Amino acid sequence: MTRYVGLILCIAAIFATALQIVLVRHESRQLFVESQKLNTQSVEIGREWGRLLLEQGSLATHTRIEEMASERLEMTQPDRKNVLVVGKN
Repeated sequence: MTRYVGLILCIAAIFATALQIVLVRHESRQLFVESQKLNTQSVEIGREWGRLLLEQGSLATHTRIEEMASERLEMTQPDRKNVLVVGKN
């Protein structure tokens, strides 16, 4: 009788261990898939960051700012006689 109880406990322990291995492998696969998705997202964010940096660089050029000031705000360069230069003493 004790022998059967020991055998049943051993089989139950083996079954529990096998079940735990299956669950851990499943979780591992899920984490790997999530990791791959996050890596892909990271690459896309890096590309977008690069595009935004290029766009920022092109929007902040001196020529573009000058064009926008003259076209949208109707600003012009002042005449030399209207310019006061303040220098060091």
